[in-house]
Amino acid sequence: MKTYRNEHVWVEVDCSVHLLRQTWLGVPSSENFRDGSLAILALAKRHRVKRWQIDLRKLRLFNPVDLHWFIDHWLPQANAGAGLTPQARIAVVLNDPNQFGKLGADLILRASGQLNQALSSRYFVGTDDYHQWLLDG
Repeated sequence: MKTYRNEHVWVEVDCSVHLLRQTWLGVPSSENFRDGSLAILALAKRHRVKRWQIDLRKLRLFNPVDLHWFIDHWLPQANAGAGLTPQARIAVVLNDPNQFGKLGADLILRASGQLNQALSSRYFVGTDDYHQWLLDG
């Protein structure tokens, strides 16, 4: 299992099923958000990730400036360099459907879907059903 960690994100890759798990914590600084996002992209490319689990249960919120950087810079790199494979599946795990961090995830998933229409994404609230959904795809 390949891993990356900083103060605000923990990342693990299960190479046997091409699954990347990322858990965001607190309020990520711009430096930790961007470093973590670039590390995630590198791991995704290297291991041809097809399944993404994004756990936002411990996240308080994302900085809007960082979200715009992610959409304007990270997503185009991910699509151009196979970071987001065709027919990738993304499960976003929340504590509550009205969780504040969901707003950032909504922006990212809409932008991702515009760049890659074969992408599947789904929200999961307080359940472990996401794992089976990811593996079914």
